[in-house]
Amino acid sequence: MTTQAKDLAENINRFYDASMFSERLINYYGGSHYTNFGYWTDATPDAKSACDALMAQLLGFIPEKKGRILDVACGKGETSRYLSSFYPAQQITAINISERQLARGRELVPGATFLLMDATALDFPDASFDAVICVEAAFHFNTREKFLREAARVLKPGGHLVLSDILTTQRADDSHERRISDNHVASLDEYRALYQRCGFLPGAMVDATENCWRGHYRHMVNYAHEALLRRQVTRAQLQQSLDIYYERAQYIEHYMLVSAVRA
Repeated sequence: MTTQAKDLAENINRFYDASMFSERLINYYGGSHYTNFGYWTDATPDAKSACDALMAQLLGFIPEKKGRILDVACGKGETSRYLSSFYPAQQITAINISERQLARGRELVPGATFLLMDATALDFPDASFDAVICVEAAFHFNTREKFLREAARVLKPGGHLVLSDILTTQRADDSHERRISDNHVASLDEYRALYQRCGFLPGAMVDATENCWRGHYRHMVNYAHEALLRRQVTRAQLQQSLDIYYERAQYIEHYMLVSAVRA
């Protein structure tokens, strides 16, 4: 692993291992182990429901839920637990770069396989999986293209890759400590072309920015202010949370839902 890649992985783990296990974040997600933006409509009651809805949107792209599935960047295993409603646990393999998060996943989904592994260097034979899912993580990878080529390699012909992904500004990819400039995608046309270049047939690409990122933003900001009114957080804690979201609002351009089929 290069120094740059090692620094990126360490920065990602430092941030997410701290935030994902915080009591406030777990409470926000209704006691679940989700940490993504979710998929929001006017009828969505809470963050956990939104995250379940996002998984439903992604799995809806897979016509038949059968065979082996790989959960890439699985976090603490809540996405894998959702998958276990459709796939036997023995057919689920999940990978992540944080051993702390993987340990929680093993508790959540007994029987599934949780492995410490880089998404851009998958240690599996060719054509190992019928489906690959990746929820809200590819914007961190070094790089998407390496991951997509690896996903195509480990998928069986006709296998499905489904993912949610965030496209950010050039400035964010150049300067953010959990991004890398080589991973920047300049336009939606370039983003579509990337999948075809990496061995996937043209598939569904849904710009879900309104339902995912903006829906989450509005809910989180309201939730944080309600916590202040209930005196569950201090004004300083509220401001700290809001500053993270104000920063994200400056650099998130698109939130994409993608379905691609291995050629």
